[in-house]
Amino acid sequence: MKTKVLYAIPLLALLLAMPMGASAVKPGATFVNWNLSGAVMPSPPWGLHDIIGSDTSSKLILNQPNGAVSVMLTGAMNGLAPNTLYTVYISNSYTTTTVAWSLNGAWKLAFDSTLYPGGNPYMHDMTVTGGTATGGWPAGGPYTNSWTATVSVSGNAVTIVATYLLGSATYPYSFTATGTISSAGTLSGTWTDTLGDSGTWSLTSGNANYIITSGTGYPGLFYGVSTFTFMTDSTGSGSWHINLPAADFTGPTGTIYGLSVWINSPFPATILISNNFQVTV
Repeated sequence: MKTKVLYAIPLLALLLAMPMGASAVKPGATFVNWNLSGAVMPSPPWGLHDIIGSDTSSKLILNQPNGAVSVMLTGAMNGLAPNTLYTVYISNSYTTTTVAWSLNGAWKLAFDSTLYPGGNPYMHDMTVTGGTATGGWPAGGPYTNSWTATVSVSGNAVTIVATYLLGSATYPYSFTATGTISSAGTLSGTWTDTLGDSGTWSLTSGNANYIITSGTGYPGLFYGVSTFTFMTDSTGSGSWHINLPAADFTGPTGTIYGLSVWINSPFPATILISNNFQVTV
């Protein structure tokens, strides 16, 4: 008969007994990183109730001592809502969702000039395909100035480096525009050029698209384990512990299963998701 032993630990006693750094952990014990739910699943809808900082202030300790108990999981939770009941899901491994902004499409950009404010805003066309773009001023053409550009996106930051092909009085001539993509897909930022001009810019037509490559989402409870709860104290801290026997970790073909831990708030909404981890059995 497989058994799981779970219980809450008085937080002060846990913190006094718990090693606070990897070098102090006794052999066989390791820390597993927490993630905010919106960091590894599509946001929204995930991440709407995440509590910033709770992933780094909370601890998840994995220990495999000798004896009948194969895995001991301990959660020392911090940075959560005070006096609140949370639910723990010991779950299967999941596949992380990847997200990225795509700027492909036709755009209109407004540039404000510091040296030549009389023409503000200077409206430009830009067409993006992958990491390259073509564009020109004035918007709608025919262009008095035309250019090609490289476009790069990192998270919600965008950089456009353009080189003019036509119309510049001084060659070579280029500008660099940097900015951010808002949650609504709009862009804005600042720019400088090689002739000493600078200013701000913004998107007036077009929209960045959020491309989501979906992972598994919630992968379901680990075999034979039920959910359980813990209560935080007045400072938003709490703890829990569960023992899992070795027999739970091998399937009929000898497969070693992976796990993850999910923490749900009372909304209910998942707010913390651990990294996937495996055990040696």
